[in-house]
Parts: sequence; structure tokens; C-alpha cells
Amino acid sequence: MQFYSETYHESTLYAPRSVGDPIALHWETVPLADKRYVGAKRFPLGESKRPLHAPVFADGLQSVAVYVVIRNGAVPDGVYYYDTESQELVNIGQKPMMSAIADAFPEKEIVTQAEEFYIYTGMMERAVWRYREASYRQVQVDVGAACADTMIYAKSKGKRVFPVGAFVDDAVAVALGLGGSEIPLAAVALFPENSAVAFNSVDEGVGEFAYSNRNETLEPGMRYPARFMLQNRGECINELSRCVKVRRVATKALPGEEFPLAPSKFPADYIMREIWFLGEPLVKKVPFGAVTMDLDDFSSILRWMEMGQFNAFGAGLLKAWVVVFDAMFVYPGSYRYVPVRKSLYMQAGQLDIKKFVKCFAIPEQAQNTSFAVILTADLSEACSLLGERAYRYLNLNAGALVETLDVSARLLNKCARAEHFVFHENLKKLCAIPEKESILSTILVGKVLRR
Repeated sequence: MQFYSETYHESTLYAPRSVGDPIALHWETVPLADKRYVGAKRFPLGESKRPLHAPVFADGLQSVAVYVVIRNGAVPDGVYYYDTESQELVNIGQKPMMSAIADAFPEKEIVTQAEEFYIYTGMMERAVWRYREASYRQVQVDVGAACADTMIYAKSKGKRVFPVGAFVDDAVAVALGLGGSEIPLAAVALFPENSAVAFNSVDEGVGEFAYSNRNETLEPGMRYPARFMLQNRGECINELSRCVKVRRVATKALPGEEFPLAPSKFPADYIMREIWFLGEPLVKKVPFGAVTMDLDDFSSILRWMEMGQFNAFGAGLLKAWVVVFDAMFVYPGSYRYVPVRKSLYMQAGQLDIKKFVKCFAIPEQAQNTSFAVILTADLSEACSLLGERAYRYLNLNAGALVETLDVSARLLNKCARAEHFVFHENLKKLCAIPEKESILSTILVGKVLRR
């Protein structure tokens, strides 16, 4: 019997002959959430204090909202909404709200002792008109990207970072006073390097663990206005005592010819320093230039994917495929990437670039791709371990990798672009991806053709 996550994911796949979702969602009648917080105290932020540097927000739809619990900071202790337009922190709550938020998390000391504790929510009414039923998983990816942004730049300032994916969903929503179409999805805690919590952490914040809601059942009950709202209910944690802490799955050896990656082009301290000088992302909707990717650049972009942690939200269930077309000294073909080993393992020989570009809704945008990173997962395996919530963890992890690929490519004057409208079944067959794996995200990497 399929998990609902598998059914939902299959229902969102883009197909060549589809004419749109036959179910009318009517979300255009949902009013946009009022985030003005009239009368609340506001505190301006300088450039060096911004929690988000260049967020990837669903093609500019601003579908991710950020809240932060601050203790012992430059502003009074409390709960704040991060206003991205005015670059201000808006005070929306004091100690009662801080306490209610902490009670929703299984490890309260992470919340109560963090200097800054960020909570990320998805504002569905801002994305559903473009992505329809797929908007939920797309917003999860964007939240993961926003988390990665915060993690990367916090690390560049010497902070210890702890991604958090387990909490009682409704308790967080009630504490923050969220509307029905705004969904809490993830959190990130920041600590000083020498803090006791960070020092005594079992997994040092590297995503060793995830909480499973496998013992909680999805009860159909009422009718939902969209399939993704039913998916959200299946993912929700309702009772912390029924959740199980699951450790990361061990990496297995893979068949296929091994290709070890070259060492990173620059040391980590150089990267963290240069990040602060990155400009806005390049225009991404233009074709790539026909340029062979240098071996050092190719290896560095893949190695730097772990700047924001490869499995930030736990369990190690995300799989990475690298499809190479034009990289120096690398045979064209489809490879499985194993981050722990820093190696590629060939799974299929040379691929036809013409067939590859036809796997995308706009083939021209995939032309001259140097290589692509395809993130997949076995949803049945993941949900068996972590329940329906596994789908959220996987999409958050995928989003974090999309953002780190974007940042690392820009550091080397390249471009990494996530493609949303992909013919998944065609791409899996072409790249020899096993049938049981589902594609979560497809990222194209190349040299931008300037105009």
C-alpha cells in the first residue's frame, strides 16, 4: 500500500500532454495575509545583520515568511517577524509567546538557549496560482533554500547552526497567530561557538537525526480544499510523545566506475569571506553559453554543496545524481554522487544532450548545460522510517542543496538554475535513475551567456 506522500508526489508531476489540474482550487479568493503589524515596534537591520542574504523565494513570489525568537541580542528579548521589504524586525510577541513556541519542540533547550531561533513558514496563497497542487512541495523546497541561506551566512560569522524539523505543527501556528493558509515548515537555531548546548550536542548539528511521526495515522475526516492540504495534515506532528528519533541511514557502497573529485579550488575560510561580496543572483532564464566546465570548478561546486549541510534535516535519505555533458576530463554520463566519499560512480554511459533538453518544458533553457544535479529519494523507504513527515524533510534538504549550489556556482562565476517544469519519467529513463526513486529537484549548471 502506498504512503500518501507517494500518491501526492505522483499527482504533482508535470506531463507533456497535461492541460492543468482538473481540480479547481479557487485559491484566488483567499486574501493575502496582512503582515503590516500596525502599531508594533520596529527595529531596522543593517546589511551585516540580515538573516537572509539572497533568498530563493519561489521565482520571486515571496511565499516564505520568517519569524525569529531573539534572546540577549541587540533588540529586546521577544518574537519578531522579519519584514523583507523594509529590512526591519517587527516585535509581535514577548515571553508568553516565546514559552509557547518552546513547548512545541521536543528538545526545548535548543529553543530556550539559542541566541536566535528562526522559524520559516510557507504562505500558500502566494504560490498556488503558479504551481497549483505542486505549490506545497515547491514552497517546502524554497523554505529549505531560505534555511540554507541563513545557515551559510551564520557559519561565515562563526556561529554554530542547528536545523530543526520536528515540532508540533499546530502549536507553532497557534503561538504565532498564523492564518489557515500559512504553514510552519522548519526552524534554525544559532548558537555562539562556545555555548554549552552546541558543545554538548550529540550530532554537532550536522543533521544526524530526524523525528518520525510513523506512529501517527493520517485520518481523512473532513474534506480539504487541495490535495496538498491533506499531505500537510499527514506530515504534521500532533504529539511529541509518539514520535521516534531516527538516526541517519549509513551510506552504502555503489557499483560502477569510481571518479574521485579533485580537491576544492579554495579553502573554506576563503569561501566564507567571499560570500559577503556576492552580488544579486544572475539572470537565470537565459540559455547557457557553450563553455566547457573546468575540472576544478566542477569538483568545487559539488564539494561545496555541503556548505549548508547535505542532509541538514536528517536521516541521510536524499540521493544525488550528477549528469555530465561538458566537464573537462570527466566522461559524459550519469553518475551517483556520494558526498561522504567525495566520489562519483558512473551508472550510465554517454547521454544524448538533444534527448536531455526535451525533458524540460522549455528545452532552450537546458541547452549547453555543462552538468546537472538531480536530487531523488525512495519515498517508500523514507516514509517507512519517518512516516509521512519524511516527504517534508526530503524537500527541505533538496531546497538547501539548491541554494548552496546557487551560491557555490556564483562564487566561481557560473550559474546553477533549478527547473520546476520537468518531464520526470522521461528524465529518469534517460539518466538510468531507478524506477523506485522519485525526482525532487533538478538543477542545471553552466556558464551564463551574457547579453
